[in-house]
Amino acid sequence: MKKRHVICGVNLLVALCMFAGTAVTAAEQQAPATGSVSPSQQSRDRINAIRENEFFYQSYGRQDPFKILVAGEYEQAQPGDLLDVNSARLVGVMWGQDDRFALVENGDGFGYILRVGDRIRNGRIVSIRKNSLTARVTLYGITSKVVLKLEKSEG
Repeated sequence: MKKRHVICGVNLLVALCMFAGTAVTAAEQQAPATGSVSPSQQSRDRINAIRENEFFYQSYGRQDPFKILVAGEYEQAQPGDLLDVNSARLVGVMWGQDDRFALVENGDGFGYILRVGDRIRNGRIVSIRKNSLTARVTLYGITSKVVLKLEKSEG
C-alpha cells in the first residue's frame, strides 16, 4: 500500500515539474523582444494568449443543460386558466400560409393566443377567419356555437 502512495506522489511531482517548465516557457514567449510595446500590441498578445487556451464541456454523466428548451415540456393549463369565450372579445387575427391564430382578451384584460383546436372553458376553437373566431361550447349537455367578431378600430 505504501508503494502505491509513493508512486502516486512521484507522478504528481513529475507532473508539477512539467507544468512549471511549460509556464516559464509561455512567459518567456510573451515577453517583448524590445523594451517598448504599444498598448494595442499588449492587448493583442493577451487576446492571442486567451485564444490559445482550449476549453471543452465534459458532458459524460451530466444532464444536458439545453434539454428543457427543446423537449417541449410545458405546464398544462388548469380548467380555471382556460378562456371563457362568453366574456371575451376578439382583438386581432393573424395568419400565414400554414397557420392562423386569434388574439383574444378576456373580461379582465388578459390576452390569449388561440389556434383551431385549442381548448377553452367548456369547449374548443372550431374556426378562425379573417374577422371572426368560432368556438363550440357545451354547457349542461347543450352544445352551442359562439362567434366573436373583430371590432372595427377607430382611426
